[in-house]
Amino acid sequence: MLVIFPVGFDEKFIVRALVRKRECLDGLEEGDKLVAVVPEDYEREQKTVNAIKAIESIASPIVGEGNIVVLEVPMENEEIALTIERAIEKNLTPDRIVLAVLSGGMRPLLVATLLALLGIKDARVIVESDFENLSGHISLELGSFLAPHNRRWEKILCGLLEGKSVRTVARELGVSPATISNELKGMARYHLVRAEKPDGRIPKYFVTRAGKTYLKIMESECIET
Repeated sequence: MLVIFPVGFDEKFIVRALVRKRECLDGLEEGDKLVAVVPEDYEREQKTVNAIKAIESIASPIVGEGNIVVLEVPMENEEIALTIERAIEKNLTPDRIVLAVLSGGMRPLLVATLLALLGIKDARVIVESDFENLSGHISLELGSFLAPHNRRWEKILCGLLEGKSVRTVARELGVSPATISNELKGMARYHLVRAEKPDGRIPKYFVTRAGKTYLKIMESECIET
């Protein structure tokens, strides 16, 4: 997993995010990477320097010292987002999971990080932000909002939620199982479905949290909105 986060004067929001558990994620592991986004000349702000040191002291023993990157970005319009996007692509881990913690740092860096994430393809991107009073946080799967509005995808997701097989869904939609399998591959790019292959058999697909959010966006009748 790659964790990316703008850093301001306080590390508490970042630390809270690093220790949370999520769907199919058990927290930081060895080999994960962290990218701390800061403006150029950030070292002039001692509070920011202290925040980064605090984060490194917690994360380094887990992920390894070489897996924490402090990314200084130029405060120049699109160059901010482009620099961040290149850093994300360079530091993506093999599982292609990105956790973006947008709870601190300068507002331009928060906006630029979110824009940069829009250009990352074939990855599971989780965007989180904590409430300032620490009463809770929001956690959203970006794929739910980037996936194209597709009524066939909606029907496939509904069928899977009802426990139907790919073959049954194909029969009901009047297409071949191969067609549904191809659609599922496209849906998996946005992490709307997750494939599991027990004992090397034909993969079985499950609807993810992102897939359920997608159905809500589509105002589907098969899920509560």
